[in-house]
Amino acid sequence: MEFVLMLHSLWRWVVVVVALVALVKFGWGWLRKKSPDTLDGRLRLGFVSVLDVQALLGVVLLVLYAINNVPLRVALEHAVIMVVAVVLAHLTSRWGKRDDNTALRNNSLIVLAVIVLIVVGVARVMGEAA
Repeated sequence: MEFVLMLHSLWRWVVVVVALVALVKFGWGWLRKKSPDTLDGRLRLGFVSVLDVQALLGVVLLVLYAINNVPLRVALEHAVIMVVAVVLAHLTSRWGKRDDNTALRNNSLIVLAVIVLIVVGVARVMGEAA
């Protein structure tokens, strides 16, 4: 259980870096009224992928907590917030084929919303740990 918790904790930094890079890249393109390029598509896919890996680690951790009779209230609250964030991140695929600036605007706003949800979800766990 400790190993999975460590992986989940370390992987969050990959999520943070990819989310910030995506936010800057999408936002910069949106503000400059550019069309999405190949890098935007790959970054969108990478953003969703790192969130999926983090969610998978979180589910494994949640199951391990349940097996080991760890109190689950805070873990479930965290999990629900994070599942909403992952589902929201998957909405970026709706604009994957668009060639106009709207895709960059929508992806920027989605990534920003996901970052806010992640901050809320992590704050919920950290608030309980303090």
